[in-house]
Amino acid sequence: MIREIYLDNAATSFPKAEGVSDAMKAYLDTVGVNVGRGSYARCMDSGMAVLSVREAVAAAFGCTDARRVIFTAGCTAALNMAINGFVREGDTVLISSMEHNAVIRPLTARGCRLVRIPSDDDGCMRLDRLNADWDAVKLCVCTHASNVSGTIQSIAPLSENLHAHGIPFVLDAAQSAGHLPIDMEALHLAALCIPAHKGLRGPQGLGLLLLSEAFAASLSPTVFGGTGSVSHSDRMPRFLPDRFEPGTLNLPGVYGLGAAMRAYDPIAVRRHETALTERFLAGLQGVPQLRILGPLEPEKRVGVVSVDFASIDNAEASALLDSEYHILTRCGLHCAPEAHKTLGSYPQGAVRFSFSPATTVDEIDAAIRAVREIAAR
Repeated sequence: MIREIYLDNAATSFPKAEGVSDAMKAYLDTVGVNVGRGSYARCMDSGMAVLSVREAVAAAFGCTDARRVIFTAGCTAALNMAINGFVREGDTVLISSMEHNAVIRPLTARGCRLVRIPSDDDGCMRLDRLNADWDAVKLCVCTHASNVSGTIQSIAPLSENLHAHGIPFVLDAAQSAGHLPIDMEALHLAALCIPAHKGLRGPQGLGLLLLSEAFAASLSPTVFGGTGSVSHSDRMPRFLPDRFEPGTLNLPGVYGLGAAMRAYDPIAVRRHETALTERFLAGLQGVPQLRILGPLEPEKRVGVVSVDFASIDNAEASALLDSEYHILTRCGLHCAPEAHKTLGSYPQGAVRFSFSPATTVDEIDAAIRAVREIAAR
């Protein structure tokens, strides 16, 4: 059997953290009940299990109240809830020039006026070049790390500016949660949006929306339905998490996430992935007909590296990596055309390599050899 090298972890992690599939199977085989829909012992026990996952997530990300950890259908759903529940048509929203379509599209659909924070050629924000009327800004939504170049944004200075002007800050942690330590309270975040299936190495179909107390109070629900509570009313409950969790939760996913959180160690992950990234970047230095997108310093990016082949179409290069070298990558615009425009790789896109705690040095070396050979054709 041919052994494949999976380097598409920015799309979804593989393999998942130890125990994830066992926890999901155990729920389906031995628990199976809904939460908040019964007072019998198994239902109550399941409710406590779900609460324990909320508490683990809250503790990991500096959220002071587990009731403000909202389970969603994914990071995109979390971003939509934070955006659509707060802004109105015509509102001015501050974003970076490296945003994913999960940010751009809901803001555009809402009819917001977008003000972009300028970036340098590596996709790093330049707050010193921002000319914004802070008093007019209703909200800031910003990616923490680019899904194209891995560029880590300097969130703290931006956060301090926003906090000083009373502007809520929604952070898209799709590529940073699980890879970098994040303290929601220290960063004055109004909302933190996280996928379960990427850096946390949990299951797909589940996301997290962590809210500050003030932002939760000002946020309107965007999905309505039964919550198992206040059933006599035709309005959503005011209390959390019920206000933002109508319908049935993805309970197999929540149980799986609970197992993933037991393996949560962003400091160790960061150390491992930085070493891999440094090795990969060094191995590609000086390769003719190849451009590396983003900063060359490994400490300035997460374990995501995209390359633009000049001697061959990027889609063909990605196909060759699969068919001849059994290396799985992601080619194209990565649902982030704004980032590619900033990095100078639009419209051709790039081939993306993304690492995980399971990625080995031998796999990195195999990828380096493959890229060098393809670029030399």
